Amino acid sequence: MVKDTTYYDILGVEPTATAVELKKAYRKQAIKLHPDKNANDPQAAAKFQELGEAYGVLQDSNSRAAYDELGVEGMKKSDVGGVDQDVDPVEMFGMIFGGNSFNEWIGELSMLKEVSQTAEVLDEKEDDTISIDSGNGSVSGSGLEGKVAELSVSDQDNKVNQTSGANVELTSESINKKKKQRMTPEQRAEILRLHEESKKAKQARVDELSKNLISRIEKYQSAVTNKDSLAQFQSKLLQEFEDLKIESFGIQLLHLMGKIYTHQANATIQASRTFGVSKIFTSVKTKTDNVKNGYNILKTGLDAQASVEEMVKEQEAAQAAALASGEELSELERYRQAEMEKFIMGKFLATAWATTKFEVTGILNKVSNVVLNDKKLSKKERVKRAEAVLYMAKLMSQMKRTAEEEEEAQIFEQMMAEATAKKNKKDRNTRTANQKEIEEYLRKMAETEASEASEPETKA
Repeated sequence: MVKDTTYYDILGVEPTATAVELKKAYRKQAIKLHPDKNANDPQAAAKFQELGEAYGVLQDSNSRAAYDELGVEGMKKSDVGGVDQDVDPVEMFGMIFGGNSFNEWIGELSMLKEVSQTAEVLDEKEDDTISIDSGNGSVSGSGLEGKVAELSVSDQDNKVNQTSGANVELTSESINKKKKQRMTPEQRAEILRLHEESKKAKQARVDELSKNLISRIEKYQSAVTNKDSLAQFQSKLLQEFEDLKIESFGIQLLHLMGKIYTHQANATIQASRTFGVSKIFTSVKTKTDNVKNGYNILKTGLDAQASVEEMVKEQEAAQAAALASGEELSELERYRQAEMEKFIMGKFLATAWATTKFEVTGILNKVSNVVLNDKKLSKKERVKRAEAVLYMAKLMSQMKRTAEEEEEAQIFEQMMAEATAKKNKKDRNTRTANQKEIEEYLRKMAETEASEASEPETKA
């Protein structure tokens, strides 16, 4: 018996609801109560925030237990389980792209965390950071990493209060100042240290994911010889994928995983028939895909940055006009600002998704190499592993959402799609990645590939 059902009532579930039921209920209510869909309700933002607080408490087993025992008022009095209003952007990034549910398959997304750490180092001295010339697009530092770091800094400073419609704190002056900053030797050393830590963490992640995949392969191999056992294995796997597909960007991640594993498994099977010759073409395709994904980060990042700068200029002009006339911003101007902020959020989501695809593709390609190219195994055993991976990959690729699930899961997906498709009236002036930036990125990628190729092959 729970002391207070307020939070359960807000979500529209029983106190006995499971974690999955809570998640589904939250998504359903989030669609219904989202301020963008209730523009005429002055309480829309408050209701949406209340929903977030309720789910924030109930989704965590410890805070849920405390709430069940103490209720809302009891938790406030005892100062237990309060919802942190300053959400960690790295945590939010993980929640948007699959949450913790995908950890056994892709691990914890780390690229934004790494970029955020880099941004913190670069922000330690306001006058000494990375130098970026907006006019010719030259970047000192690492091409791709520098661009994403620049984007992260802009996003970090561009604090937008979505619920209250408050103005951004970013100004044209601060944007220009950041573009003229230079990196100190101390900052460079710290970034190199973080890079080494990142490499070790990435290898540990690949090792763990490889063990997880091998465990699933062994379960498949034990079940494949018996019809009933295989049906049971498939049913359990499909149920797991059913839960994953309703996560934010869950269906996209499942299809991405399916595509990567299908490609890698087929490559292993084909190589066994062509004495390894086909691997040359497979390797070329994999590297080409990496280049495309990396270039997409550059393109979407620059697009998002240009949109932020445009928004800041428009808001500064509107505020200056209002100040000169002695009047407050009109409802139309406030509406335009809110729409622009939503548009910017969609642009950043597009960059974040491009970053996620790049990271997941790289990690799963490494996992595939460990699992499918283990030289301790015979060719026949490697092919059997590939067949198991191909079986699971096909199930991933075949997953679909129902119309209701699609609506419940697509708050962020829809925001990104709208921003990507929408034609901004000043899009023709948006700066795109120039040849120098592309060459810098490709050079860095080639160096990374060469470095990794010279390292001893990891054994499963």
